[in-house]
Amino acid sequence: MYPGQLGGSIGPFRDPNSGQSVNGSVNGSFTFAGAGDPAAMAPRAQAALLRAITNVIAQKLAANQVAIPTIAGSVPYFSGEIVAAAAAEVPDIQLSALQLTVDVQNPYAAMPGVGGPLPPDPIQATKNAFAQAAQDRLDPRNYDYEAKLNVGGFKIKASTDGGLDTEGLKNQVKDKVKTEVIWYGIGCVIVGLVIVGLLGLAWYIFREASGGNAPTGAGKAAAWDGKSKFSCGGNDNVKLQGVTANIASGEAISASGNCKLELVNVNITAPVGIEALSNAKVTVTGGSVTAKTAAAKALGNAQITFSGTQVTGKKEALGAAKITGP
Repeated sequence: MYPGQLGGSIGPFRDPNSGQSVNGSVNGSFTFAGAGDPAAMAPRAQAALLRAITNVIAQKLAANQVAIPTIAGSVPYFSGEIVAAAAAEVPDIQLSALQLTVDVQNPYAAMPGVGGPLPPDPIQATKNAFAQAAQDRLDPRNYDYEAKLNVGGFKIKASTDGGLDTEGLKNQVKDKVKTEVIWYGIGCVIVGLVIVGLLGLAWYIFREASGGNAPTGAGKAAAWDGKSKFSCGGNDNVKLQGVTANIASGEAISASGNCKLELVNVNITAPVGIEALSNAKVTVTGGSVTAKTAAAKALGNAQITFSGTQVTGKKEALGAAKITGP
């Protein structure tokens, strides 16, 4: 085994909450082995790991399994997936003992008007309101001590000549009952609003986790010169037609996030033909894919479908990903 050092930029990543695109950096170490010159294998292993780190983090963000502020603490738990993704790119090199330190830009740092403490959530706001009401009731400055007795929250007036003010006491009892009923009703309304809000949040999380925002309908025609990698991400919905591509290194097509990509009569020659990540869906009709390392690679929940396509090279699907055809 040979020791290796890792360092460089990763990303960009799209923050699902703010919509901001942020970058990051990574430093760390790993060990590698293989039948070849270590000096030649090291840069290949480093490049594969950097791409794998970016792809795995992007997948986790898209699936709402991690948030931008928690990436640094969560990345060590993704080491196995990162090593597996990198090893798929450089199968002649054995990777192990990956140690990472990741720093990702705060998406709110560059947004004007964002900063300071966030308002309390509805449950906390309700607790604060009741706590303030209780504090106000115990504050002696809120009571009048002029010839009055306060017993159990009732103000009893008495005088040596008029005696006990029974009429005033009756009115206070009525007002007390009305107040308690009103506060009870307000409390029920607040609890109902909180429940509705939580149900709405659960529905939103369910839609996001099941790809509810995935694009639908026909894709928008896009241009590609076939000389460099074509990438799509987020909720892109694009279509490439009649392109002949010859890529010297890496992958020719990279789809991530919820991207929906359609290839019609596209001829690809590259080390890696098509790579799909997260919830991306790639449909290939006609044309050809010729690759040395892998014709098609799918990770996460991605799907690649071939129809009438001449495919030369391996097809690799990891996790819940699927590759269909040709």
